[in-house]
Amino acid sequence: MKRTNPYSGLVDGLAAGELDLLSAAVAERRLREEAGFGTLAEAAEAYRPEPACPSCGGTAPWRDGFEPSGVRRWRCPRCGARFTSLTGTVLEGCKKPLATWVDFIRLALFAVPLDACAAACRISHQTAWEWRHRLFAAVDGYQDRVVLRGRAWIDETYVNDTDLSRGYGQARKRGLSRQQICIAVGIDSRKEPVAVVCGHGKPSSARIRGALKAHIAEGSVLVHDRERAHGALVRENGLVDESYKADVRDPVYLEAMALVNNLCSWIKRYLWRFTGMDPKNLQSYLNLYVYLFRVKRDGERWPEIARVVRHLLMTDARFRSST
Repeated sequence: MKRTNPYSGLVDGLAAGELDLLSAAVAERRLREEAGFGTLAEAAEAYRPEPACPSCGGTAPWRDGFEPSGVRRWRCPRCGARFTSLTGTVLEGCKKPLATWVDFIRLALFAVPLDACAAACRISHQTAWEWRHRLFAAVDGYQDRVVLRGRAWIDETYVNDTDLSRGYGQARKRGLSRQQICIAVGIDSRKEPVAVVCGHGKPSSARIRGALKAHIAEGSVLVHDRERAHGALVRENGLVDESYKADVRDPVYLEAMALVNNLCSWIKRYLWRFTGMDPKNLQSYLNLYVYLFRVKRDGERWPEIARVVRHLLMTDARFRSST
């Protein structure tokens, strides 16, 4: 026998505005149970208990009341500047509840297109676009500290450049050409990934060095496909060279390069969801991919949502609208 929901009658009797309030309260409660905080104010209290002054960098600010949202206000004893716990973060000025932001983050973890994000989160397309760029700002430079160690694999993958000046909309040239953007990809045995835009067309030694030199520790074993541009990287970083001739009919090559080839494939599928993106933002998409890759990889050790919210609050980054 089907059990009757005792709350059905109560919900049916609510007005539209009351139903929205109830939905918000339920979402807040669920988030609090999952991540330990349910509102922006609670998250800021946990991760930014005494933020430094964004104007002069002074510490130990004085408490100065609360915003209507419950976020704490502060005043700097050194320069007198007033700010909130969210000032200087990508969540500064955010008027939507944290639960809506968390829904957006969940969709970002699965690379859901922007229109679908806007519909699922019940926000405008412009707001969804702004939130994606807030995420971009939070992960800007994130890969700068990623270093592959031990045994590392590298390769290149290519995507079509949608810039009209690069021939977009015209007949595509066969093979590798300047119409394609090169992405240098690497991963090590710990499954630490890196993906860096590496110019157009087939890469030169200088471009490979510029993209990957800082991301591979000296003395590591470098597994690659005998691309000539990789030689200078091997020499300059003092790497142990392990190379295989690229041949999709060779099972030895396929097995040896499977890890990085799979990563290249995942990156291309990820970028395919954002067909038509501005090529100027390609590195931002790659930064976000690498960040979320690591978040999902370590999901058993650190809850994904709490980790992303913590990063958004503790990273000194701001979103500035171009409008």
